[in-house]
Amino acid sequence: MKIYLVNPPAVNGIKMVREGRCMQRKGAWTTVWPPVTLATMAAMLLKDGIEVKLNDCIVEEISFGQLKINIEEFKPDLVVINTATASIYSDLDCARIAKEVFPEIKALAFGLHVTALPEEAFLMDPFLDYIIRGEPEFCLLELDRQLKNGDNQLFKIKGLSFRNGSRIEHNQERAFQDDLNTLPFPAWELIDIKNYLLPFSREPFLLVTTSKGCPHSCLFCPAKPFYGNRVRLRDAKIIADEMEYIKNRFGVSQFLIWSESFTEYRDYVVGLCEDMIYRRLDVRWVCNSRVDKVDKELLGLMRRAGCWMIGYGVESGSQQILDAAGKDISVKQIENAVTLAKASGMEVVAHVIFGLPGETMKTGIDTINWLNKLNIDFAQFYCAVPWPSTILYKMAKEKGWLVSGDWALYEQNNYVMDTGSIRPRQVEYLRRLAMFKFYSSPKRAFKMLRAIDSFKKLKIFLATLKEFIKWI
Repeated sequence: MKIYLVNPPAVNGIKMVREGRCMQRKGAWTTVWPPVTLATMAAMLLKDGIEVKLNDCIVEEISFGQLKINIEEFKPDLVVINTATASIYSDLDCARIAKEVFPEIKALAFGLHVTALPEEAFLMDPFLDYIIRGEPEFCLLELDRQLKNGDNQLFKIKGLSFRNGSRIEHNQERAFQDDLNTLPFPAWELIDIKNYLLPFSREPFLLVTTSKGCPHSCLFCPAKPFYGNRVRLRDAKIIADEMEYIKNRFGVSQFLIWSESFTEYRDYVVGLCEDMIYRRLDVRWVCNSRVDKVDKELLGLMRRAGCWMIGYGVESGSQQILDAAGKDISVKQIENAVTLAKASGMEVVAHVIFGLPGETMKTGIDTINWLNKLNIDFAQFYCAVPWPSTILYKMAKEKGWLVSGDWALYEQNNYVMDTGSIRPRQVEYLRRLAMFKFYSSPKRAFKMLRAIDSFKKLKIFLATLKEFIKWI
C-alpha cells in the first residue's frame, strides 16, 4: 500500500495555509507554515508499515504538471488531498489529475471546507472517492487498514463520506480523539525544512501541536466546528520531548506552538515551561493566546522558557464589535495583555479583523488609530470571512449578507459580505489602510533599522522593503 499526501499546488501565486488560519504570499515579510497535519498523518502511516510520500506543492513550487509526474513515478494506491475554501476548486482537481495517470487510484480529501460541505464537494468533483469529515489522522489510518485488507465495509469507518455507486454515503460522526498522546511526532524527515523560514530572521522553524479544541464562541472562527469545543491536551512532557527530539535530529531550535487554546489552562503552561527550563532546552518559540488568559507571572515564566513572541487575537478596538463577535474580552484587557507581554521582554503580534458584524467606517478607522498607539511590534490584518460551518456564515446566509458564492473569493484579502453598515470595498480599503499606516510608521521603520547588525539582515530588510513598496 502506497499513500501520497499532498498540499496542492498554488493558484495565481497565492500560498494557502490549509489549517484554516490565513492566506499568505511567499516572501520576506510573510511566513509559510510547515504542514504539521500532513506530517503527523505521514508518521502514523509509516508506523503502520505504509510507504508514504509527502509534497507541500506550493512551497516546493510543484506545478500540476509536475504533480502528475510525481504520481506516475510513485504509483500510489491513495492520494490524500489537503483542502481549503478559497482553493477548493483547484484542490479537488488533484483527484482528476491522479486518475488521468492511473484510473484505479483512489482520491481522498480532508479539511475545514469539505467537512462543512461534503455533499457539495462530491458534486464539484466526480473523481473524488472519499472525504474525511473532521480531524483526519485516525480516520485515515482506519481507512488504510480497511483498504489494505480488501475489506469493503467502508460504512464502519466513522467520520468518512464516500461514493457508493451513484449514491453518496455519510457515515456516523467520529468522536474526537481524547488521547492525543498517541499521536507520533510528525515525520518532518519527509519535507525540506529549509523551505520554512521565519520572516525577517529567515531561520528555519517547525510547528508543535500542544492541544486541539476551543471552548470559546467567536463567531468567525472555523476551528471549533473542526476540533470541537473541548480542549484536549497532549502531555507537557511529550511536548518537551518533541522539541528536544527536533532540535537534536533536525537542528531546528525555533518553534511555533500550534494550538487554538495554548494558555487556556495556566497550570499546563506552567508545567511545560518549568520542564523546558529544567532540561535547558535552549529553544525559542512563539505562541498565540487570548488576552484574558495571561498574567505577569505566567508571561515571565514563558519568557524564561524561550517564548520570544506572543500573538493576541485583538480583532477590533471597538468594544461593540468585540461583543458582537462573541470574543468575551474587553479593550482594556487587550491593552493590559500587551503591556504585560512587553514588560516580560516579548514581542507582540496583534491579529485584527475588519468587517465583523456591526463594523462601520468609523469603528474601522477608530481601530486603526487605537492600534497604532498600542506598544506592539507586528500586526496582521484580515477581512472577516464567513467560512462554512462558522456562526458568521450561518448569520450571513440568514441575513442575506453574502454577495458572492464563488469560494475562490472566500479568503482574508477579500470581503464577500454586505452587512448594510459597511460595504465590501470599504472593508478592503480599511485593511489596506491599516497595513500601510502600521508598517510605514517612522517608529517601526527605525526599530527595524536598529535591529540590523549583519549583512544578512540588511539583505532581508531591503527585500522586505522592496516587497512592501511593491504592495503599496
